[in-house]
Amino acid sequence: MLLSAALLADLILGLGLFAVIILTVYVTKRFKNAWVNRKIIHLSTVPAVIAYMYFFKEPYVFFSFSIFFTVMLILPHLRGSELRWFQIKDNYGEVFYCISFAILSMAMWNLDRVFAGLVMLFMAVGDSVTGLIRSRFLKRRGKHWTGTVVMFLVCSLIGFYFLSYDGILLALAATLAEGQPWLDDNLSVPLITTLMGLFLRLY
Repeated sequence: MLLSAALLADLILGLGLFAVIILTVYVTKRFKNAWVNRKIIHLSTVPAVIAYMYFFKEPYVFFSFSIFFTVMLILPHLRGSELRWFQIKDNYGEVFYCISFAILSMAMWNLDRVFAGLVMLFMAVGDSVTGLIRSRFLKRRGKHWTGTVVMFLVCSLIGFYFLSYDGILLALAATLAEGQPWLDDNLSVPLITTLMGLFLRLY
């Protein structure tokens, strides 16, 4: 067989999840706010994250689709022909989002894929809800205390569900990472939260 039964099952599942994300991308063409559209698209990755945590048998399909999206999203930036309904010129947040998923999916699979999925959910749900709330208060992209509070509350609920009180500490780390102004939160949230998770494992 060219494909093992496990890999074939993962591929079929992955194609279905891919379709959900692609459909969401095209549905958001109807909406005008690119920042809101980005968050809606991020939310559409939640089923893929859950599948990674509990249903995929290997990380390769998830990783491959993450790399595929990374390439397909960076190309419009390089050509100067951004997909205007959700891409912002000189802002590579959606590219960082995908590459972060790719790295997490491979690096953490054998160590703790549920933890890796939790970090992804902080990005997919926590950061997205935060952005949607902030859009109600700010005309342009920026930080607002309401978003920070919502980020912590949402991530705490997710974190507690999966990892009890350690999950709340991870939610705090994710919130601080999201709120800092120096590094894109699609890089800072997975980086800081993963480091905090590894620290908690040691102590």
